[in-house]
Amino acid sequence: MARRPKPTTIINIGRNANPADKTPTKKVLICAPSNAAIDEVASRLIGGVSGAGKRTPPRVVRVGVEKALNVSVKDISLDALVDQKLASAGDSQTSQTPGEISNLRAELERVKQTKAQKEKEVSEVQDNTAKIRALEEDIRNLNRRRITLVQQLDRLKDQQKSEYRSRDATRRKVRQEVLQEADVVCTTLSGAGHE
Repeated sequence: MARRPKPTTIINIGRNANPADKTPTKKVLICAPSNAAIDEVASRLIGGVSGAGKRTPPRVVRVGVEKALNVSVKDISLDALVDQKLASAGDSQTSQTPGEISNLRAELERVKQTKAQKEKEVSEVQDNTAKIRALEEDIRNLNRRRITLVQQLDRLKDQQKSEYRSRDATRRKVRQEVLQEADVVCTTLSGAGHE
């Protein structure tokens, strides 16, 4: 006969917990073989659990791929709870960087086309040194503008990467907080093995 493993006690040492107070936080992990089965269990838990003559709703988190979840448990999904927590904290995840990058790329393309047109005009002009000098000056100005645009584009791309890393780190931290605050975590058997 196989022996059952001992239950694991989770010690909550989060931001709000006192590290000296090592009172275990009891959590329940509920797994089922399919999304439909675990969604049914989770939706029933939302209604509350009977105990000591009263019904108390536990803090339930449904972990899984968003598109595989039933509508009845979407509001307790890990991603939805993380989004709620981020929204209540005032963390706006909208960035102007993608639009700015798009505008800079469009302007850079216009500068390149104008420069190519000016170079073509220089090759077609004959015996008019004043016009050639003017066109060559325009080409130099367009080159300077192109260099400036490329530098701005590189700066915005770096900023976009930095914002993404920052958002990703914040999101991971909030995911951990949501899981720490949960009383019950519901997931499929295969989902329980994932990070």
